[in-house]
Amino acid sequence: MAETLTHCDGCDLCGLRCSSGVPCTLEEWDGVKDFINAADELTRAKISCVARQDKTLSLGDDVSVQMCRYRDMESGGCVVYPARPLICRLLGHVPWMPCPVDKVPHTIPVEKSVELMRSYSEFERNTFEQWEEKE
Repeated sequence: MAETLTHCDGCDLCGLRCSSGVPCTLEEWDGVKDFINAADELTRAKISCVARQDKTLSLGDDVSVQMCRYRDMESGGCVVYPARPLICRLLGHVPWMPCPVDKVPHTIPVEKSVELMRSYSEFERNTFEQWEEKE
């Protein structure tokens, strides 16, 4: 599926949607762990450093959001981007999660994206933290 998706220009504004608590399948969690384990020492150190960052994003007026453990709060971006879960890959490509600056066209038709999400919903999904607790 990834090869059918149009890539953005890297502005990273969609990263503001990378909040914690996004569920993924066990296969996706294993993919993230495999990506980290296969990374070189410098990359693993970067991922570990990013995972320890304060993930609180203040939105003003005493409102804040906890961001994903793999969201780099200092430089932006996702440190496990190549292994990110399907829900993250769909950002900008489906009508209900549009690109925030309208640079990425909806490349997946609504019918197909609904079908994709229905089949995805049949799998057990947990947050990164919940999968980690189960290990």
